[in-house]
Amino acid sequence: MSAIGARGSTSHEKAVRGCACARWTLLIAALALLAPLAGCGAGDDRVLWRLDGRTISDGGMLQPTVWATGPILAITRAREVTGYDAATGERRWSAPLPGRTCGASARPSGGLVAVQFGRGEHGCERIAVIDLRDGRKVWERPITGERHARAQVVAAVGAVVVNWLHGTAAFGLEDGRPLWHVGGAGSGCRFDGFAAGPALVAARTCREGRDQTSAVHGIDPRTGRPLWTHDVLPGHGIGPLLSSSPAVVGFRPGRQGDRVSRIVVLDESGTAVSDFEIGGPLECSLDLDDPARCEHVVVSQDALYVTSGAWPDEDGTFPPIRAYDLATGRVLWSTENPDGNHLFPIAMDGDRLIAAQPGVAGFKGRGRPPRLVSVDPSSGETTIMWDLDRAADFPLRSGSHRHYAQGRLFLTKTLVKTGQDDALLAYGPAKG
Repeated sequence: MSAIGARGSTSHEKAVRGCACARWTLLIAALALLAPLAGCGAGDDRVLWRLDGRTISDGGMLQPTVWATGPILAITRAREVTGYDAATGERRWSAPLPGRTCGASARPSGGLVAVQFGRGEHGCERIAVIDLRDGRKVWERPITGERHARAQVVAAVGAVVVNWLHGTAAFGLEDGRPLWHVGGAGSGCRFDGFAAGPALVAARTCREGRDQTSAVHGIDPRTGRPLWTHDVLPGHGIGPLLSSSPAVVGFRPGRQGDRVSRIVVLDESGTAVSDFEIGGPLECSLDLDDPARCEHVVVSQDALYVTSGAWPDEDGTFPPIRAYDLATGRVLWSTENPDGNHLFPIAMDGDRLIAAQPGVAGFKGRGRPPRLVSVDPSSGETTIMWDLDRAADFPLRSGSHRHYAQGRLFLTKTLVKTGQDDALLAYGPAKG
């Protein structure tokens, strides 16, 4: 050992060791910061696959419609409907359209969906029906002889109904045969929106001079004639048609814009079964092409599950999911939100309610990624299913389209632009 080594370190050696120590300190600090990020999904194997904005919108902007049906996840793209393997994202089929897509029926009927499209820059003059099972185009035809903008399209009980600003037209679901056509410029009555499914329900407004009346109707999809009528109370506006069977309608008391706070459940004759206020307003779409869309609402055969808003109360707590009995309007239960954070209902999955919970920001292990939660519909008891990655947090908070089917969650932005990296995200249980 040298004399220098025996006596201790030189100033140079101390400096080198000090630099090394500083580097280790910085590295440890960096890892401490990265740890919660990794917990938020960096390399998370629950991400099954994703689509970027260019793939979907083809250089423009698009409001896509998505259907999750068994092994297929289908989406309207710029000039086609494309079916992907729901587990892998592999393309299974493509149904080209001779024009740019404008809108589509939100729910399939017997595996069939209707898509509105057109050739002009603002034209949406044609309608086609696509079979989601194999991508086959069943039929295609013009809506009417006039020019059309984006409209609401529904498929229900053997009919396709297209509702635009000045009229409504219906066609046979399987053969495209024209069934009925009402409205047009100068008509005193118009349909404000439809809810489809096992039945067809519509909101309708009639004007005569300064007088205006509104009503909810059950509609015969083959003839367009009302099967029953439920008149709207004075001072109320018809809100979203949340369900057609059972018929569940939201109402806006007074002039409250898009804020819905009253729910009426109607039987098969249009008679009110229950009429109740919910614990806070709903934020609902006012778009003609999607009048039934409300955030954080799920309707089953016997209950309404709703979270009223995404902001904390005055005491800092977030509103729970509340379950309302459709037969009585009575509150059945309220969830105890895990960690006290939001819970947003997404869909029914057999005998359980699926909900999502946004993440919590934080460092040094205090953060938490967004996650999926199941809720027992008989008691409101919650069970954490699995975590998502950080990319899911904004879509969950911002009201993107959410679909849960076959044990998988799909999040799609409502407006897709070319430069978006994660326009559609597919999640599933952890691999292995």
